[in-house]
Amino acid sequence: MKIFTLFLSTFLISIWLQGQNVLHYDFTNSFTEKHGSGPDLTVLGNTGTFVEDVLGELDDARKWVYRFERNSGFQFDNAAAGSFLGEDYSIEIYFVFDELSSWKRVVDLKNRKSDRGAYVFNGRLNFYNIAMSDEAPIAVDEYTYYVITRDAETKEVKVYTDAEIEINFTDNSGDALLDEDNVLNFFQDDFIVPNEASPGAVAMVKIYNYALDSTAIANNYDDLAGNLFFIGEQKKTNTTIHTFPNPASQYLNLDLSNFTMQRNISIRLTDLFGRILLLQEVSDFPASFQLDISSIGQGFYLLSVEGDDRKASSKVVINH
Repeated sequence: MKIFTLFLSTFLISIWLQGQNVLHYDFTNSFTEKHGSGPDLTVLGNTGTFVEDVLGELDDARKWVYRFERNSGFQFDNAAAGSFLGEDYSIEIYFVFDELSSWKRVVDLKNRKSDRGAYVFNGRLNFYNIAMSDEAPIAVDEYTYYVITRDAETKEVKVYTDAEIEINFTDNSGDALLDEDNVLNFFQDDFIVPNEASPGAVAMVKIYNYALDSTAIANNYDDLAGNLFFIGEQKKTNTTIHTFPNPASQYLNLDLSNFTMQRNISIRLTDLFGRILLLQEVSDFPASFQLDISSIGQGFYLLSVEGDDRKASSKVVINH
């Protein structure tokens, strides 16, 4: 019975890890998805240009971006992606607008057949015609970290800028869902009231097939440089980590022999929704380390370990 439980737990976590994914477009001279897992984006309107831009929020770091004209942008073909984006999703964007007077389209889920969707209105966030932010957090010529999430179970839609919730509403009518055309448009306006759009540039688009919670969004914003430039992702070598026992009850033993040359390591335990339940920074550690999991509920988890130049992950089952 224990063998079967362990097999089932491992199988279920494997499904979870395959099911919770992200498609990442970084616009480095290309519309290609960074990991080769999703379809290329296609141009809407006039073709823009890939240029190197200065990101003031990141100490004037330079990054490739896609600069688009007014009422132009690009499209994500969800059908070609195997309907990756469903009722549960997050859309993460780092972009700048050159103009902010009146409405400026950010995301269109109805393939230009409806006014419904995400806009910026005079610097305020707007999901027309449902919700408007009280503040105006977006400024001309300043890049903004912008996230839309939708939870399939609660139908709750949240729109963030710089990790702060600006809009929150319940999507009972499916206004925040893709229609039968199954495409997601960026920055190009609809045909109903056309030309509510701005020229601008985009440095990153990430599409998740699950709803990021506020903690994950705050972490992504805090590590904006890593989010944009893959800091820690490109430079770190994948290695292995062994955990025992598994399933575990009170303590989880970690074999860190592949990390003994690292000065510092970060140990993180996350649940099926990507929420961080344990985060421990360790230095001057032995080859074996014991993690106290007595306060964590039963379930399936992902253990991640990162050092200075290497990283590893392992599936974990907790069964008290």
